[in-house]
Amino acid sequence: MQSQFKWFLIVVVIYFSFTDKTYSQYQDLKVTVTVDASLIPADAQEKLVNFKRRVEEYLNSNKYHDEKIPPINVAMQFNFTGVNLTTLSYDAKLFVTSQREVYNPFNNGQQKFSIAFRFLDERIEFIYNDNIPLIKNDQRFDSFLSLLDYYAYMIVGYDEDSYNPKGGNRYFQKALDICNKVSINLKGWNDTGGGAKASRMQLVQELLNIRFDNFRYGYFEYMYTGLDSLSLKRKGAQINILDALEVISDIKKSEVKSFNIDIFFDSKATEIAEIFLDYGDREVYDFLGKIDFAHQSVYADAKKRAR
Repeated sequence: MQSQFKWFLIVVVIYFSFTDKTYSQYQDLKVTVTVDASLIPADAQEKLVNFKRRVEEYLNSNKYHDEKIPPINVAMQFNFTGVNLTTLSYDAKLFVTSQREVYNPFNNGQQKFSIAFRFLDERIEFIYNDNIPLIKNDQRFDSFLSLLDYYAYMIVGYDEDSYNPKGGNRYFQKALDICNKVSINLKGWNDTGGGAKASRMQLVQELLNIRFDNFRYGYFEYMYTGLDSLSLKRKGAQINILDALEVISDIKKSEVKSFNIDIFFDSKATEIAEIFLDYGDREVYDFLGKIDFAHQSVYADAKKRAR
């Protein structure tokens, strides 16, 4: 009996060692979730006690990329704003941020990351039951899981676009396929929301529209021939970034609405300003202020600090 128990323990150890290894090898996302449920009743908060853990486990254990990739760092913040306890329907705001590592060929321990995708979705509505298993299924629409899958595909798509021109097409298409499966009236999916607030469908449709191809090419140039080259040939990389920003700006001028371009500049303005502090010509900030007028104050402040 002791011998049998010994072999049982060995099998268990091998199984879990293999499982851990498999999980790390094929993990696409490394998601950290934060939850603020202070605006909903205490009894509703209790029903979300496992929410953070379950969302992290779901996103971190499922495959979204077709290949093996280094896990993408993602932060998701759910701010719950309302609940219907009869139907277990929740209203929330979701702030999503993904980062990708900036290339550093010198391996000197100075690891840097850049925001790849950042978006505040203020019109979240889904049904969540703590007792129902979370199982990924791209063939059907689920108000909660499809929301998570949509943003996972958007994150992977943006990550691919940063390494290959329009490399994220197949993942953006998967995000659009989710939007096309919505058959019930849920906030944020197909409704416009008015003004500068894009629906999830509008956001991804824009990326797949050929009129925005140059935005995606510019995004690639900014990330790959710009940021990733700064440590190799800084001046040349800075010029590449300026060229990419001008291309992106031209698209914004020609389109009535440009949701993804606004998202780009909202997330990149501070980074852009810091990149040119050592450019050697402070007039570059006048150029940046013209192509990204919404963040003119950021560039004006950086101009004072530039050398």
